[in-house]
Amino acid sequence: MLLQLELLRLDVRNSPFQLLTLQLCRGREAWNLWGALSASALLAGLYQIVLMPVRKRSKDYHDHNSKHFKALRAKHFPPGFPNGWHCVCNATDLADGQVKSISALGTYMVAFRGQDGKVGVMHAFCPHMGAHLGMGGVVVGNLLQCPFHGWSFDTSGECQHVPYRRCSREMPESSRLKAYEVREHLERIFIWFDAEGRPPQWELICHQRLEADVESGSFYLAAIRQMEFDQHCCEMHMNSADPYHFKTLHAPLPLPVLEKFLTADHTATQEYGKGVVNEELRDEWHMASFEERTHGLFLFGHPSLPVPLSATISKSIETNVTFEGPTIVHFRIKTPLGVLRQVKTILPIEPFKQYVEARWYAEKRVPRIIACALACIGGRALEQDREVWENKVYHKKPVLVAGDGAFLDFIRWYDQFYSEKSKALCYDW
Repeated sequence: MLLQLELLRLDVRNSPFQLLTLQLCRGREAWNLWGALSASALLAGLYQIVLMPVRKRSKDYHDHNSKHFKALRAKHFPPGFPNGWHCVCNATDLADGQVKSISALGTYMVAFRGQDGKVGVMHAFCPHMGAHLGMGGVVVGNLLQCPFHGWSFDTSGECQHVPYRRCSREMPESSRLKAYEVREHLERIFIWFDAEGRPPQWELICHQRLEADVESGSFYLAAIRQMEFDQHCCEMHMNSADPYHFKTLHAPLPLPVLEKFLTADHTATQEYGKGVVNEELRDEWHMASFEERTHGLFLFGHPSLPVPLSATISKSIETNVTFEGPTIVHFRIKTPLGVLRQVKTILPIEPFKQYVEARWYAEKRVPRIIACALACIGGRALEQDREVWENKVYHKKPVLVAGDGAFLDFIRWYDQFYSEKSKALCYDW
């Protein structure tokens, strides 16, 4: 400013040098003003950050894996380990003399295959000094040998050999390991589990047609999915009694991106005490049958915005589900391209922790890419239930209204898989 006044005072003609000097002075003033504004903004921002309160969401302390929540659920749900056939491992686990350690159904077990091909599943701890037979144990011929002192057991749990034993008398009964009835189907190992120690109350039969088809080459193994859920083992079966939840949880098409704007219309029916065996509906007390139909796809859930041809294609797809006991599920899906089958097994690791393995099989004429896509859809459909399953309690006497599903029929049917000693098996986990 002083420089400008001095130039005016001298009253000299403007020259290029004088004009440049004026422009520099004005630029310096603008820069000083911008700096002052920036500093003010910075101070205001720091004041806001340091001194002004920030509105935050409150903390969420709900944890479905907490000890308290598990205890709450244990008061409401049935016992965690129902009587029936359970798939405890795969044939692959026992290849090349391997010993499989199994922690499930409230106990610890080992599985092995002898050279004669026979599979044994028994309690894991040696009756001698308590060594875990799955931790260093080896298969010798048809026997499982303990890593600690060499005691050897056959598939029935009987101790057949002690390397340093000098007495010729029979081994005491207490030397026998508890062994389970074993069945091997579709490369899966099943055991009969019963809280009362009773022999099998039924045999597995729903797999028979599929097993023959796989052996003949008319069906092939298309996909295997392995999952874990922090829930009770009854939840997947209970879905059969709940047709309305297909209009809420399962309305979005279970595919990435598409689920944001495509919904499906489902209906479902169920019968307890019946099951489909070799494509025939039979009366079987330990089975339940479930039929599901999709009637088309819609944009954003609006019935007035149907996806072209989706209703026609949906009518050509039929889905039947048969529950064979408390933890085995068989799907048969008929499509225009051919038939697909899914065998899903649920293994209760703990009362509220399930290991689920789903194996998809497809008719030879079904392209593998189609079979894999349907397996993906099936897996994502399960994920639609996860949040509810893992955070709910069980009401033995639910409050029901007209339009609800056959929950009471389901509860009566599923209760058959428990006995007097079932609750005692569910100790504090």
